[in-house]
Amino acid sequence: MSFVINRAIEWTRRSREPARSLRARAAQIRDRKPLVVVPSILGTRILDERGGVLWGSLPRLYFGPAIAHAPRATAAGTLDGFAVVPGLFRYDIYGGLLRYLAGVGGYTHDRDLYVLEYDWRESVSHGAARLAELVARVRAAGHRGGVDLLAISSGGLVARHFLAGTNEAIGRVVYVGTPHRGTFQAIAALHDGIQMVPLGRRFSAVELAACQTCWDSLPHPDEAVFVDDRGAALPDSLYDARTWRALRLGPPVEIEAYLERALGLHRALDAAPVHADSVVIGARHLPTLSKLPVVRGRAVLPPCSPRRGDPLARVLFEPGDSSLPARSLVGLPGLAAGAIRTVVVDEHRLLPSHGDVHRLAVEALLESAS
Repeated sequence: MSFVINRAIEWTRRSREPARSLRARAAQIRDRKPLVVVPSILGTRILDERGGVLWGSLPRLYFGPAIAHAPRATAAGTLDGFAVVPGLFRYDIYGGLLRYLAGVGGYTHDRDLYVLEYDWRESVSHGAARLAELVARVRAAGHRGGVDLLAISSGGLVARHFLAGTNEAIGRVVYVGTPHRGTFQAIAALHDGIQMVPLGRRFSAVELAACQTCWDSLPHPDEAVFVDDRGAALPDSLYDARTWRALRLGPPVEIEAYLERALGLHRALDAAPVHADSVVIGARHLPTLSKLPVVRGRAVLPPCSPRRGDPLARVLFEPGDSSLPARSLVGLPGLAAGAIRTVVVDEHRLLPSHGDVHRLAVEALLESAS
């Protein structure tokens, strides 16, 4: 379905500089590497065993079964966006990015542009296994050279886990807003759930806790997450289930296995070889939560933005994109100083649909191809 307003906005962007220059550069490339886009958690539509939409339609933002429902569900296409006014306007997620890659970057779907479809509820390691299968299919289709990757948010962890265990020739990897050292927002979601749109339904902590990828996105085990009411660091381990219970943090479910798998993921990524040809794109201009205060023996989730006059604000917040601290964004082992590209966005979730991200991603991929 064509959305008139979206296409008009995109046409205007692509008709300006530097999109015209990028399109001209892309047209000169004769032997480009195929590109695989790796979406983040929530980035792929999920259908239940009867073909009903479990995740990926506008109504599911307001009502419907828990996203952990239907263990035999299947991935069913990239989440382009949510149709707000059918045929006229869609709230963009990945649609604009994919069209920019095609219209400006010169890629062609299913010829040299592929998107990973996977059940993001499972785990980062599950996504990495599906990525390995897709890359193998791309190579079998006749692409004998390397493959580039464009990984969004938690999709970057999927890409890194794949890289740690593959012998495939991988060219440039572009990470957009990837939590290389995890994100505090994973703690917040597992403690309080998330509401994705105003007046929408709250996705509960219990249903999110059934998604291993949420646990896989927790802050790195070496991060000192907990502080006391004066801002001093506390020794409590985020990866010890007893900590969660003692501080009354998170949902009242059995979490030992989830934490163990998440800890194993971080250690595996820490031990993985460095992939030198990497670029990071993200924002670091907004105050972003990174610490959790413990008051009277209980974890107290702070507000998302610093409160005026709060003496703990300088401890609890650091620069980032409102969800991902900049330290985590650039925490990729072996990242070159010149491989960091920054944008200005209102919040983390807008990165995949942001025009400057689209431009910087294509620039980074063309650099690798030239």
